[in-house]
Amino acid sequence: DRGKVSVDKKTLATSSRNVYAAGDIIGSPALASTGKKQAKRAVYAMFSKNMVSDAPKDANSYNPSDIGSIGVWTIPAMGYYGMTKEQAEKEGLNVVEGITPYNKSLRGRVFAPDGLLKLVVDSDEGRIVGVHLIGKEAAELIHYGVALVKGRMTIFDILSTTFTAVTYHELYKYAALDANTKLDFGVEWQEIFNALQVECSIDTDENSLHEKFDFIDEDGSGDLDETKMYALFESIGRPVGKRVISNIMRLSDVDGDGTIDFNDFKTIYYKICGVPPDEQDVSQNLLRP
Repeated sequence: DRGKVSVDKKTLATSSRNVYAAGDIIGSPALASTGKKQAKRAVYAMFSKNMVSDAPKDANSYNPSDIGSIGVWTIPAMGYYGMTKEQAEKEGLNVVEGITPYNKSLRGRVFAPDGLLKLVVDSDEGRIVGVHLIGKEAAELIHYGVALVKGRMTIFDILSTTFTAVTYHELYKYAALDANTKLDFGVEWQEIFNALQVECSIDTDENSLHEKFDFIDEDGSGDLDETKMYALFESIGRPVGKRVISNIMRLSDVDGDGTIDFNDFKTIYYKICGVPPDEQDVSQNLLRP
């Protein structure tokens, strides 16, 4: 271990009685901020008979994988927090990356065009699980990324935020927009789902849905236009406005013929009802607005 001192990850105790260690001497990440946090934990451990019951709440929330945000004061600077795409996939998450260059923002274009911000996003929920930066002020900008990951925020939260103009923080919005284009259900779909969220009034199994679909599909074409979609939602106990139906059709009509088929309808209905992905058997051919 290249001369590093081995410690108990929870208490920072060494193998020598009453000796504790923190900071660079115990290895990565070897940062002043993490060293201070480690030292605080070690002191709690020194004077606590029971680390769980005696220590303050913030000392009990130790997570070995949460070493805090990382800032590297190079030129260009770097900052990161949370998971990479590879780490997230190993954890079983389906993720996409939202990427934007610094020159996408006006401030970056003028003062520091060479840089990059990347968001790692859970594609099922739009939740941000990792933030990575390289470029000017990256070690400062990463702290907003920490708040996003720890707060389990989504790219939709970012897109609903008004950022002050001519700031580097606008890069988060552009990265979120890029991630949005890679989701099956992007921000425009979220507005529809928020308007339609209901407790489902019929069974969500495929046979029940197909029965309702076929009842409306009188000509047996296997496709529904706007008028039939409007009638279908009424038949399942969830009448919706024509504007919402028009938006559903616009977003899901892949081939542009003005209709959607059963698989597309099933996917939408499952999403409205909040059916978990692992309980669905859905098509993946919807547009990604």
